[in-house]
Amino acid sequence: MKMTEQTIHRRVTVDQIDDLRDAAHDIGGNLADRNEVLVIVASDFGLRVGELNQLKRSHFRLDENSLLLPADIQKDYPTQQSPTSVTMNIDPYGIFGTKRLLKRYFNSDWWQDQEGEYVFPSRQSEQMTTESIRNVIEKLAVEGDVSPRRSDGEPADPSEMHPHALRHSLASYMLQDSDTRLIDVRNRLRHRSIATTERIYEHYQER
Repeated sequence: MKMTEQTIHRRVTVDQIDDLRDAAHDIGGNLADRNEVLVIVASDFGLRVGELNQLKRSHFRLDENSLLLPADIQKDYPTQQSPTSVTMNIDPYGIFGTKRLLKRYFNSDWWQDQEGEYVFPSRQSEQMTTESIRNVIEKLAVEGDVSPRRSDGEPADPSEMHPHALRHSLASYMLQDSDTRLIDVRNRLRHRSIATTERIYEHYQER
């Protein structure tokens, strides 16, 4: 059966994530560091776009190498039963240098000059919108010529890149480790049911 657009998932490799990071600085401007941090936080934690734009500095416990993700910013499950707060380790696979990047970012003059506590402010507001986050990720992909891999095998264009592709990418590189189980992916992505994880990611496993 042919996949519908709703079931097509996109993902990128770790090398392509590096290309997105480079693109943030190639574009330049005073938002370069913010945009790089946006890419890495999305890739490391697999956060949804509606969670990314609500992150605050106080959610990060850098001394404890963790992120405390409050329940009230997480997406409700389909049953309408709200999730609970969760503590997530920063960069458990040692891929991104997330902690060092965050320390540099939070100590930067640009971020400390912002009026609010949101991790991702915009030029106009103390908090990026979900639309602006999507636009930034797409812009970085186009600038870096990063074409995501589609789950239906069809060729993709950089303009198809979106924040959720970084969530799928997290599952992909986790499952490249033979010691990683689907339940580990489920816990990192915070699916309510392991069945959701199996349905989307079982074929990612390289066994």
